[in-house]
Parts: sequence; C-alpha cells; structure tokens
Amino acid sequence: MNLGELLSSLSAVNLKTVTLAARKPNQLRNYVGYCLKRYEELAETGLRTGAPVVPSLQETIALPAAHTGGGMSFTELVILARTIKTRKPKAIFEMGSYDGLATAVFLLNAPAGAKIYSLDLPPNSGGDADGLDSDKDLIEHRKLGEVPRALGLNNYTQLLCDSMVFDPTPYADSIEFGLVDAAHDVEHARNDTIKMVQMLAPNGILFWHDYGGKGAMRPLAKYIESIGRQCELRRVPETSLAWGFAKHLRTAKL
Repeated sequence: MNLGELLSSLSAVNLKTVTLAARKPNQLRNYVGYCLKRYEELAETGLRTGAPVVPSLQETIALPAAHTGGGMSFTELVILARTIKTRKPKAIFEMGSYDGLATAVFLLNAPAGAKIYSLDLPPNSGGDADGLDSDKDLIEHRKLGEVPRALGLNNYTQLLCDSMVFDPTPYADSIEFGLVDAAHDVEHARNDTIKMVQMLAPNGILFWHDYGGKGAMRPLAKYIESIGRQCELRRVPETSLAWGFAKHLRTAKL
C-alpha cells in the first residue's frame, strides 16, 4: 500500500476497518476503496450521480451466466446492457477487450445488424512499461474473445492495436455507444477519451470504467472530473461507471 492509499485508508478508519485489517489484511484495500467511493456518492463529491437511461417495463436484457473477472461487476454489466437495450445503438466501440465479457453483453443486447468493435493490444504484447501494475497484470492474464467464443457469438470485429497509435478517422461521427476501459493511467485515458469523442455520433453516449478509484487509480478519477467541470457528466451509483453524452463532451477541452 503506497502513501496515497494509506492516507485514504486513514480517512475511512473505524472499528470494522481495524477488525478487517487484523483478520483479513489482503481485503482491506477493497473495503476501504468501497467505503470511500460510497461516501463520495452520498456526499456528492466528485461527479454527481445519475442513470444513463430509464428502460421501459417491456424491455428485457441478457447477460452471460459466468463472470470471468477483468474488473467489471455484474451490476455494471446490467447498466451497460440496459443502456444498449434502451438506446439501441447501431454502432458500438469499446477500448479494452480483456476476455470479451462486456463484448458479449453488447452482442446479446444490441439491435440486429449493429456493428460492434472491440479494441485491445495484439497477443504477446506486454503493454506500456510505464503503465499501472494492475493493467500489466490484466494484459498478462487476458484471454481475448473467450466469453463470446464460449457463447457462440462472433458477429463483431476484434481490433488488435495499441490505442495510442490507433487511428479513429474511419469511425468518425459514427459510434453511438462507446466504452473506455483499456489502460487506466492518465496518458492512456486522455488519448482514449479524445479518440472516442472523435468517433462518437452526435447522439452518442460514452462510458468510462473504473471511475472513483483511490491510490494509483485516483489520477484517472481526477481526469474524468476535470471534464465534468466543463460539461455534464454523471456517475452510476454503486458502480465505477461514469458517463456523458457526445453533445456535451464535444464542448469540453479533453
């Protein structure tokens, strides 16, 4: 635990924190991170909370029964599925595939004929040497396309390219649903955000994953909040998802 994480932990100290530290110290970071994130939501610090859609009573969603990790929770997958099912985007683009769990959610809930693109590093790529250790671990253990393949879903395009050199020009103004969930350091997050906004259609919506983290992930949250001070962005309660509309993002200095 680095100094930043230690200071964050001290701000959340209570009897339960001390008890957990004594009984299961390896779970302390997760507990403190969750407590601080919920505090910020309830105290309305950082981005304000808000739901991206209000589905009709007639809508249903589909999710893979298995949860293979990669950081996306079932609750977050439900939010993405509801948004896809309600907004019915004709083109979807995600930066950060991992094993394709979110990709499968897009495939299961997108309208017929929707174009779905998933971008990740080529196989055997180690990622940026200066990147976060958590990202390097995900790269090492990823199994590209495992979930869609297991479900027999293949109607999407897997792009293999470093997002830092990826050219968004062919997709300009066409993507109606975007997800930024690749490398989580600020340099990559800014690059990915700028390129996603360039690709978004005027009616598009963009999600970021892992908003609200502490320690090494705090700079990512601060970057997203810097955009939120210029235009309307929201966080989804009890998740690490943040989102904004293309029409607002295009007015911000990214």
